[in-house]
Amino acid sequence: MSGFDKDAFWLKILSLYHESKDNNYILRLDEEQIRELKALYIDVYIPMEKLAYYEDETLMRKMMTAIASVYKVDKDTMGNSGEIVQLVNTVNYDGKNMYIRFAKISPVKMRRLELGKSRQQIAERMGYSVSAVKNCEASFCDLTRQPEQLVRKLARALECEPETLMQ
Repeated sequence: MSGFDKDAFWLKILSLYHESKDNNYILRLDEEQIRELKALYIDVYIPMEKLAYYEDETLMRKMMTAIASVYKVDKDTMGNSGEIVQLVNTVNYDGKNMYIRFAKISPVKMRRLELGKSRQQIAERMGYSVSAVKNCEASFCDLTRQPEQLVRKLARALECEPETLMQ
């Protein structure tokens, strides 16, 4: 669909990610939250002149598909094609609540995505290589075992406290 701004929907789903961390990356949305998300979905996705053609159930299915399909292309890896960062694993709806299971993404990578920065930009801010940033973003990377100077520079480049990156 021309003019579709995936970024607005991505940012909304991204804002829900942090809430999910306390519950093993699963978030339960109540009816009010679903209404808010649906309003954004309609605003971004459905032309007003075609809205009357959609039944509520069809609209919910389409929105759930859009939530599960939300992604960003991280163009710092794999040449120019980029790495696809999938934010959501599954979406379920029981008629009252919606359950979103998020992918587990390292705090370093998540913070960089929130800032909308590339690995190259963070590496330049740090004075390190892109591969150093990539290694810190890896799910197996334990920042408590990394040199303190690297962690401080990484946190400064990501505009946060070091403790935020070690959660």
